[in-house]
Amino acid sequence: MKKFTLMLLACPIIAFSQQAANNTTALTTNVQQVAAMKWDNNNLIYRQLPGANLGVTSFEMMGNGKIAFLSDASNEVIIADQTTGNVLNRFALQFVPRDFVYDNGYFYILGENNVYAYSETGNLTATIPYPASYVGVERLARYNNSTYLLLPSGYSARIETDGQNVTPQGYLGWVTQSGNFVYTKLSGNTYSVKVLTTDGKIFDKSFTTDKKVGGVYVVGSTATEVVLDVQTFITESPIQVERHIVTIELNANGLGNITADSKVPDCYYVLSNKEISLMPNGTIMNMVTSPQGAYVFALTQINLDGKAQTYPASLLSTKYHFNDHLIAVDNK
Repeated sequence: MKKFTLMLLACPIIAFSQQAANNTTALTTNVQQVAAMKWDNNNLIYRQLPGANLGVTSFEMMGNGKIAFLSDASNEVIIADQTTGNVLNRFALQFVPRDFVYDNGYFYILGENNVYAYSETGNLTATIPYPASYVGVERLARYNNSTYLLLPSGYSARIETDGQNVTPQGYLGWVTQSGNFVYTKLSGNTYSVKVLTTDGKIFDKSFTTDKKVGGVYVVGSTATEVVLDVQTFITESPIQVERHIVTIELNANGLGNITADSKVPDCYYVLSNKEISLMPNGTIMNMVTSPQGAYVFALTQINLDGKAQTYPASLLSTKYHFNDHLIAVDNK
């Protein structure tokens, strides 16, 4: 959750959004809980520090019924059974982690000035340095046996390929698991999306909202869709925004219509860098942190006449943001 987002508005998942003028199709979103972990010393650790509430900063679906959480409260990776929530393994890190990805049996974990590769059992297998000039990097990605930094500027920087560290090479847009690079830009009530495809095509399209856009973040893309995290202002003083997971059609002719738009619960117990991810099959994974623990939900598109499930009522009714519950910093 980006720090400027101080409050969000909660409401059930809906099919039609502020982008109604862009001819959204008749789809709705089905929400299914796939994992849950409690806050305690045997599961996920929660810590309150002056100016920060820490717990889980990122998550990864590992397949084979396993899920991994990256803790910046205890500086460790926790691997759990997706169904039972039982911890299968955990290993400590010697640095404060920011984000991680799981690829081909290894965790690539972002730290300050380095990305570290670990096996599932916690063995450090590689250290990938990156220049200190890359300030404020909080996300990374893997594609085609390469490691990329996802920069705050909206660019990607490739720093390793096939186990060999390389001089950083920049690309417009954030690289996604499909190999497409996606770049976003916002202006008032409009945001534009640029997609650079693996076969060299470039697609652009703009979308209009009924509220001023506060931020647009790339979640991922497949061969047929682009998924974004779109945040729009309710008020700017004090800052209040609402958050949408937006899916845009992608085909051989370019970007199409918005096919699904879902609001997420207004419940952010800890500061996290990655709460939304896109699976290769198009399923969107959303981690929600509450006073009880961390919950992960799978969001899939179904026809509007289908019986869609939504987030649990307990989460929808919980309005919590970590910024409202910080320990005061002693300035003396």
